Amino acid sequence: MTLTHSCNTPWADNWLVDTGDEPPRHHGLSPFGKTVLEEMNRLGMIVDLAHVSVETMKVALSLSKAPVIFSHSSAYSLCPHRRNVPDDVLRMVASTGSLVMINFYNAYVTCSDTATLADVAGEADARVGWAGGQCPPRPAHPSPFVPADHMDHVKKVAGAQSVGFGGDYDGVT
Repeated sequence: MTLTHSCNTPWADNWLVDTGDEPPRHHGLSPFGKTVLEEMNRLGMIVDLAHVSVETMKVALSLSKAPVIFSHSSAYSLCPHRRNVPDDVLRMVASTGSLVMINFYNAYVTCSDTATLADVAGEADARVGWAGGQCPPRPAHPSPFVPADHMDHVKKVAGAQSVGFGGDYDGVT
C-alpha cells in the first residue's frame, strides 16, 4: 500500500512537499502514520514509498521492521525530479534490504518529454538479445545524461539486490 499519492494524507507527507507546492503537515509520518506503518509490518503488507516526501522516505525506512519498496521511482542524481530517490535514501534502501523499482515515465527518467529503454536500463542492457549479435547504432540523445542509466546508478549506490523495474501502467508510452 502506498502511503500517499499526490496529496498529503492524515498520516504522511507526499512528494509535493519537496517542491514547495504543499506545506509539510507531519515532517514525515504523523503519530498515526507510525501506527499505520507498524500495523502494515505486522500484517505483512508491503509499504510503498513511491509518492512520499524525502523526509517521509527517511522516517519510514528508519522505522519499518521490514523492507519497503518504491514501486515506480527513479534516481534523483540522474534526473532531479522530486518523485525520484536521492542517493542518501538509496544508501538507506541498501541497509534495509529495500527495493527501488525504476519508473519508465519520461519525466522521471530524463526530466523531459521523451525517454528510451536505454535511459532506463542503460545502453548495454537495452541491446541485450539484439538479433544477429550486432548492436544497433545508438540514436542521438536529447538529455545531458548519456545514457541516463537509472538501474545502473541504483545498483552502484544501493546494490543489485535493491533495483527492479516499475511503472505506473497508466498509458506511459
